[in-house]
Amino acid sequence: MNLKFFEQNEFTEDGVNVFSKMDAEFLRRLDRVREACGFPFQITSSYRSPEKNKRVGGSLNSMHLQGRAVDIACTNSVQRWVITREAIKEGLTVGIMPNAIHLDNRPAPILFHYYERFRAGKSKDE
Repeated sequence: MNLKFFEQNEFTEDGVNVFSKMDAEFLRRLDRVREACGFPFQITSSYRSPEKNKRVGGSLNSMHLQGRAVDIACTNSVQRWVITREAIKEGLTVGIMPNAIHLDNRPAPILFHYYERFRAGKSKDE
């Protein structure tokens, strides 16, 4: 699968390429979101093995386990808004973290935040 805005080596788990474990439909939607945004994304988390997911405190039913989620570094409120707007247009779920945005393609999209989780200074990459 060829993507317009992402290279296969951007999808890694602890330095190992996991592109083949990513869901094709999710990647097509992610590519369209990136195109609509008009600025690059830095993926900080994509597919996760059950071991990695447990290690980072991910939910038991995390979409990362299915290769249907990414976390994108984002500390700029303007870019956060643009990513959120375009992801919602694509029917993706959006999770807002203090320094990143989570996107996934679960069956019924939602909008959520991680702020409670991070309030005490805990940093987990969901």
